[in-house]
Amino acid sequence: MSKSLQIIAHGAEDLEDVERMGKNDPYVRFSFDFKDKNSFQRSKSIKNAGKNVEWNETFILENYNPNQTLFVEVIDNEATIDQPISFTDIPLSQLSQAPDQTLKGRFDLYRTSDKPKGAISLTLIVLNAGESQRSATSAHEVRGTTQVVVDHQKAFKSAINKEKAGDGAALIAAGAFAFGVKTLLDAQKKPKADAEP
Repeated sequence: MSKSLQIIAHGAEDLEDVERMGKNDPYVRFSFDFKDKNSFQRSKSIKNAGKNVEWNETFILENYNPNQTLFVEVIDNEATIDQPISFTDIPLSQLSQAPDQTLKGRFDLYRTSDKPKGAISLTLIVLNAGESQRSATSAHEVRGTTQVVVDHQKAFKSAINKEKAGDGAALIAAGAFAFGVKTLLDAQKKPKADAEP
């Protein structure tokens, strides 16, 4: 049996506001393979959390390898297309030096550039084979190491652009609908005006 990674998602702060109306309804998701969308585990979304959110949820990712990267994405839950908020890539090699292979860290989040935009608080615990879960220690939170994996960054930017294109198409459709309704109403009014002497 192989080792697993226990992730406790405490919360995030200073998130980019991606809502046009209202506040962010963020959830967080984790994977060892960002290209496989089915491999992500996700939290519940917190309605109207805004820029600061608390999840306090625990996840277990199987087949932990210290040479892997943990891919983290924070997403705004929407009725139509979910909006990407931010992402980070956490090299798991830093757990090898952590006491008891447990790290309570604050990790920078990124939007589209290499410049941090917000942070996420996570506890990462390496579980030995057969170990189901460990309690989080009250260890002091440290600044965790992050990196930007270029392919993940490109995929995240692409998701942002798709969401923006979807919003643009929705606005165009709404505008066309409004124009059509106005034209129809104008056409209904015109015969009455023509009928009067």
